[in-house]
Amino acid sequence: MSDAVLNAVNNFYVAYNENKLELLDEILAPDYAAHVNTAEIKGAESAKGFMGHFLTTFPDAHYTVHDLIRSADGDKVVTRWTCTGTHQGAFAGVEPTGKSVTMIGITIFKIVDGKIAELWGNWDVAGLLGQLKG
Repeated sequence: MSDAVLNAVNNFYVAYNENKLELLDEILAPDYAAHVNTAEIKGAESAKGFMGHFLTTFPDAHYTVHDLIRSADGDKVVTRWTCTGTHQGAFAGVEPTGKSVTMIGITIFKIVDGKIAELWGNWDVAGLLGQLKG
């Protein structure tokens, strides 16, 4: 795996783990598009808004990547991850609970010229809501 590809994917998670939204300007392609569950995110500014809202809700969010797999054609990377955090902001109609939660998901990155051009993310929102309401 090239250093540029690995760097882009690693820095995506660093942006979350260290609340460094400015990294998105460096690692996202100008025409970046993300499809996260039902959300459609276009461009770095929208990505910063999406990530910023998540980090307001779970300010201590920490992603751990368990698997990182590169596609045969070399332009896609798949990660399987968990994210832990404390619920400090409203999420899906649930007011802050202060509960520690664990989220699980899989993200597919399409890398073009060392930048993330497209992203598909699926994570277990129902499992998260069960933890918040349970």
